[in-house]
Amino acid sequence: MPFSLLQPLREIPVACVDVETTGASADLGDKIIEVGIVRYEGGRAVAEYSQLIDPQRHINGGVIALTGITPAMVAGQPRFCDQLPRMLELMKGAVVLGHNVRFDLSFLSRECRRSGTDFCQALENAHVFDTVRIARRRFGRGGNGLQRLAPRLGVVPTVAHRALPDAVTTAQVFEKLLEPVGGWGLSLCDAIREQGGPMPLAAASPRESLLPLELEEALEQKSAVMMEYLDANEQKTSRVIEPLHIQRRSGELVLIAHCQLRNDRRTFKVERIVQLTRMTDAAPPADATAALSAAPAPAPPAEPMLFPIEPAAAE
Repeated sequence: MPFSLLQPLREIPVACVDVETTGASADLGDKIIEVGIVRYEGGRAVAEYSQLIDPQRHINGGVIALTGITPAMVAGQPRFCDQLPRMLELMKGAVVLGHNVRFDLSFLSRECRRSGTDFCQALENAHVFDTVRIARRRFGRGGNGLQRLAPRLGVVPTVAHRALPDAVTTAQVFEKLLEPVGGWGLSLCDAIREQGGPMPLAAASPRESLLPLELEEALEQKSAVMMEYLDANEQKTSRVIEPLHIQRRSGELVLIAHCQLRNDRRTFKVERIVQLTRMTDAAPPADATAALSAAPAPAPPAEPMLFPIEPAAAE
């Protein structure tokens, strides 16, 4: 459904969407395990949708630790294709909104393709808004993860890392970001300007980052972050790392990083990363602090290499 660029947002339906997934990459076969959608009309929420999805594949340990969604919870739930008509019903004729929305759209597009549906065609190439893009223009890059950005704007998330609560929080963040420039009275073209320009449903370039926001920003800034990680015994560990780059190995993503605890370059399976936190936002655990004070200053991070690295085995 086409909209005039001069129409105020209050006259345009907005569908805020969030998904939880089995892992970090739709390209490597990860799938959706939960979908949350909130539809706004006239500046008010008029419908909500929340559904666990059976991905019929393994859920990465890091995802289970972060979201609390277990294989037992999704076993026997509807498949994505079974729920697609209801999802499209809430999203059709609306602008699509999300937080780091390109990540969510990459999974939705891939799942639609598996279901025999052209995602962009089904939504008539709707306009897209991304609260990360708007926040970066307002506050700069870094530290714009939803659970950090929301409190900065006076929004208190009820639950973190679940699809519907995150969709609700994203919609509230969107409202707060646009309040100073006109809120729901802002025209569509001015709202597009607030995020730096139009954004299509499909990625404009195959090189466009489709990683989770915290991982994308950690790689971009190459500064120390606190990583919560599942070890080989499925136990959570915390350590300070300096991310270098991502590689694909044997069908999975691995993060190459300088580990300050070991004072050495290490590889970490992305599927085992629970979360990454900027050092300005979290204090290191006692063991990491001790290692930092005892070890010599690490060398500056190397630039990403275009050939395979042969580091120690992944932890």
